[in-house]
Formats: sequence, C-alpha cells, structure tokens
Amino acid sequence: METLKYELVYDGGVATAGQLPAHSGATSLEGMTWTLTLIGHYAATGKIKSRGELSPEVRIYLIPPRQGSFIQEVWVQLTEPNNLFLTSVLGSYVVGSVSQTLNSLITTTIKQVCGLTINLLKGEQDALGRLPSGDREALVDKIEPSMRRAHTVIGEGANTLDIRENKASLLRLDQDTKAYVNADFLTDETLMVVSVGAYNANSGNGSAYLPEIGKTVRFYAPKGLDADTYAALSYSLDKYVNGLPSEIQIACVPTVSLDDRYKRLKIVRAFKTVL
Repeated sequence: METLKYELVYDGGVATAGQLPAHSGATSLEGMTWTLTLIGHYAATGKIKSRGELSPEVRIYLIPPRQGSFIQEVWVQLTEPNNLFLTSVLGSYVVGSVSQTLNSLITTTIKQVCGLTINLLKGEQDALGRLPSGDREALVDKIEPSMRRAHTVIGEGANTLDIRENKASLLRLDQDTKAYVNADFLTDETLMVVSVGAYNANSGNGSAYLPEIGKTVRFYAPKGLDADTYAALSYSLDKYVNGLPSEIQIACVPTVSLDDRYKRLKIVRAFKTVL
C-alpha cells in the first residue's frame, strides 16, 4: 500500500482565522476531492470515469482539518499499487514509485485545466509520455467541472488555495486561475498551423502545438467530419512521433479564456498541406 498525503491550505479572508463559509467551503472541498477521485480512477483502470462503480484500488480519504489558516488533509491511498493500470503501462519508466508518477499526473492535469505553467523533470516527462495518446487531454476535460467547483470559495471566504505534498507547494489556486477555469468564450472559425502531439481517434481528444504562440493546446475532433480530416490529424501525429516535420493546417473554433488564452480547439477540418 502507498499513500499520497496532500494538504489543502486555504488562506486569506475568514480562512486566516481557521474557518470557511459552510456552503462555498464544502463545495470547494467536494470539487477538489472529486478531481482527485477522477484522476485516481483513471490511474487504476485506464478509463475516463463516465458511469458505474469507482475502482477500489485508489481511495480518497479526508483527515480532520487543522487551523493556522484552514488546512484540510486529503490522503490518496493506493491499496494495490502493483495492480494499477498506471503501473502496467509505465513498467520500468515509473519514477521511483507509482505514487510519484500519480502525483505528477495529478499536478499536471490540474495545472493544465487552470492555465498554469507545467515544468516536469525528464523522467516525469518520459513516464507520462507513455500513457495512451489523447488520454491526458480527455482527463483535463473531465475534471474541468469539478475544478470550477473547487474554486467556489476563492473570493468567497478565502483568497488562495495552496495544494501541498510533504509541505512542498505543488500549485496555487487564486482569482486568476478561477477566472481562467470559469471563462469560456467561443470565437469565430479560424485557420491555424499546428503540429499534433497526441490524438485518440476513438474519443476525438488530442493536443496540438501551436508554433505561432509557442503553446500546446488540447483539441476535440467530433464524429462526422470528413475522412481527410481524421487522416490529416493521424498523419501529423505519425510525423511528430517519428521526429519529422509534422505541421498541418486546421480550421477550428477556439475556446478562449478571459485573457484571450486558448483553452481548447474544436476541429472543423484539417489539411495535410499548409495552404
């Protein structure tokens, strides 16, 4: 058995005195624990939770809160670490232990949905890079609603929420991340040059690097598009995996945040040739 021990440290506002408003505080805790549950379920089964029972191989527990700000402990317990989907996929690439790799998956997924910068060690990049193409992007989409709930108490009882592990701060939620998570603005259809780095043809989820802005953005290619579009996406991914020039052109409808950062792209068409 392995256990990840997190601290959710609420600070500012009434949280400084060791208390939270009941409704917004409880909503935030529910959002954070459900986020961890969804990621833990994926780590155990390799499936994005949609219906049915949660895997018993990753359990999430609340530990009584402490004062000094409002500090809530949350334990992520791996009851059978050697039997997890994450373990079977990563094998010898697991960095130190499966719990460390799960910690990296939790941190990067939450950071991505909140628009925060992701910095990984090479070993972490290698390990997470072995997950099936498109799964991490699908997981980001899955936890976005619960991360919106996790931000409920920000500005409504606390100014910040620090997520810590072993006393080290992993990331901070604040008014900026709340605005990013909550704001969704659809823009007009536009043409972009992209390089596909991940793509799951079954789910339609993937990610693409946008050289114009130097950022990787997740995308969704819905069912019912023309066959040439799916072929172009797969073509770009194949070139990318083999270290070859992989730029293609897409027509898409971007979703942007309040500060005009791209959050995701809905693919309309894709072309192997940049026009």
